[in-house]
Amino acid sequence: MHHSTVSDTRPDAFVRVRGAREHNLRGVDVDIPRDALTVFTGVSGSGKSSLAFGTLYAEAQRRYFESVAPYARRLIHQIGAPKVDSVTGLPPAVSLEQRRSSPGSRSSVGTVTLLSNSLRMLYSRAGTYPPGAERLDSDAFSPNTAAGACPACQGLGTIHRTSEELLVPDPGLSIREGAIAAWPGAWQGKNLRDVLEALGHDVDAPWRELAAEDREWILFTEEQPVVTVHPVRDADRIQRPYQGTYMSAHRHVMRTFSDSRSATLRARAERFLTHSPCPVCKGRRLRPEA
Repeated sequence: MHHSTVSDTRPDAFVRVRGAREHNLRGVDVDIPRDALTVFTGVSGSGKSSLAFGTLYAEAQRRYFESVAPYARRLIHQIGAPKVDSVTGLPPAVSLEQRRSSPGSRSSVGTVTLLSNSLRMLYSRAGTYPPGAERLDSDAFSPNTAAGACPACQGLGTIHRTSEELLVPDPGLSIREGAIAAWPGAWQGKNLRDVLEALGHDVDAPWRELAAEDREWILFTEEQPVVTVHPVRDADRIQRPYQGTYMSAHRHVMRTFSDSRSATLRARAERFLTHSPCPVCKGRRLRPEA
C-alpha cells in the first residue's frame, strides 16, 4: 500500500533569525512568534535595537525594495542589508519612530504609515456594493474627510459633551471668584469675565443665584458677541478700552480639546468632558453609506 504525503503549506509560526551580527550582536539565533505581541527588554547596549531595527526591520525593508523599480529606489533612504546568516518567516514590517509628540485624536497607525490611503482605494475600487448602491470615491472611506466622516461625531467615533456640573463644580462661587472652572487662566479668563460684565451680566452674585437662562447662555452659547470693555484702571498703569469677544465655556473647551497642539491644554480640557461611543456610527467613524 502506498501512502501519499501532503506537504504542509501553512506559513511558519515563527520569525527565525540565525547568525545575527549587526552592531554588538554576536551570532544571535532567536525564534520570534508571529501574530503575537513580542517585547525585547534588556539593559542599555544589550542589542535590542540592533535586533529589532538593525536586523529584522532592515531585512524586511531590503526585501521590499527588491520589488521597487530601480529608479524609485534612489528616492528612498535605505538602511542597507543587515549582517545575518538567514531570516525566515519574516512578514512585511512597519517601523514607527519613537518620539514624544502630541498626536491628534485622528492619528492612527494607518495615517502615520499611509496604509489607510491604499485601503480606501481598495474599498472604493474592489469593494462589493449592495444592489443599487451608488459607487463611492476613496474619500468616502476616510473619517478625516467631509465626504466620509460621520456627521454626528465628525469622524471621531466618540461623542464629547460638557455639562454645567463639570464646567461649574462649585455653584456657590461667583464668576469673579472663579465659578467657571473651565475658563482659561491668567489674562484670558479675566478678559472673558470683563466681557461678560460689559454685556451686563452679574459677575459678583453666586452662580446658583443667576437666572437659568443666563447660566445656559454663559456656558453654552455659540454666539460670539464683540463689546467694548472698559477695564478697571490700576494706579500704576493705564489700561485703555478695547474690543473684547466673548466665547462660552463649552466652546472654549471643545475648541481646545479638538485643535490645541499642547498635550497639557488638551488634558485640562478633557477634565470637563464626558465621552461615549457615537450612537450613529457605533464608533466606526464613517458615514452610513461607507
